Amino acid sequence: MEATPIPDRQSSAAPLPEYDRPPVVEVVFATAVEPTPLSVVDLARFGLERLGERFPGHQEQPPMQMATESFDGTVQNLAPTLALLTGAPPIRLWFQSEDKTRLVQLQRDWLAYNWQRASADGPYPRYEIIEEQFLETWDSFSEFVGEINSRPLKARQCELSYINHIVPNELWQRPGQFGRVIQLMGSAGSFLPEPEDGQIILRHRIQHDGSDVGRLYIQATTGQQRTDLSPVIQLQMTARGAPLGDGREGIIEFFRLAHQWIVNGFAAITTAEAQQMWGRTR
Repeated sequence: MEATPIPDRQSSAAPLPEYDRPPVVEVVFATAVEPTPLSVVDLARFGLERLGERFPGHQEQPPMQMATESFDGTVQNLAPTLALLTGAPPIRLWFQSEDKTRLVQLQRDWLAYNWQRASADGPYPRYEIIEEQFLETWDSFSEFVGEINSRPLKARQCELSYINHIVPNELWQRPGQFGRVIQLMGSAGSFLPEPEDGQIILRHRIQHDGSDVGRLYIQATTGQQRTDLSPVIQLQMTARGAPLGDGREGIIEFFRLAHQWIVNGFAAITTAEAQQMWGRTR
C-alpha cells in the first residue's frame, strides 16, 4: 500500500544531515531517455572514444527498463513487473574504471553513472562530486547523440539510488535485532520470539511546490555478506520522477530534490543510536 504523501519540508537552503562514516556502498544516477537511433556499435564507439582509458573494463549486460511514475490513480506495484519484448532485445553496455569505483552504463534509451565503494574503509566522495561526474558523462553522451541524430537527447525519467550496507557492531549482531537500526521495525512483544530476519518496503510521494513530482522507495532487508556470510542489513533508497523542467537544468533540479529526500528519509527511518555509530555531525 502506498504511504500518505509527506509534505515538502526541505528547502534547498536548509542543511542536510551529515555523517563522518556513512554506510553507503553505492550511488546511482540514472536517466531514461527518449529512444535514440544508436546501434550497439555506436554505444561501443562512445565508450571507447569518449570514456577511453578512464573506463577500460567492458561488459555486456541484460537491458534495463525504468518505471515511469504517474499520479493518475493507477495502482503501481511495489514489486518489479515483467514486460514482453518485441524484436531483438536491446543490449546494455558497461564501462568500468580500473579501480572498480566508477561505472557507466549505456543502452539506446538509458544512461546511468555509478559510484561504488571499493573497500570497507574506502571514502565516500559526497553527492556533489558524483553529480559532477554524472553530468560530465551526460554532456558527453548528449553531444555524441547530437552528432548522429538531429534531435537532442531528452530525459523522460530520472532515478537516484543510494545503497547502504549496515554491518554488525555493538548496536546489533543478529538479523532479529533489525529494529535497533531501522525505526519502523518494532518489538514483537512478549509472545513472538526474536524474528529470524526481516524486510520493510515503503513508498512515499515526493512533493515539490505543492505537486506530486516523484516517489521515494525505501527497502530494508536482512541478508548475508558474500565474503564471509556474516549478517548485513541492506537499506536501499531510490527517488524517481520526471525532470523538473526542460533540458539539463530540469535533470539537475530533480536529482537535487531526490538527494534531499533520500538524505532526510535516511535520517527519518534509522535510529538515533545507529546514526551516532555513523558519526552524525548535524
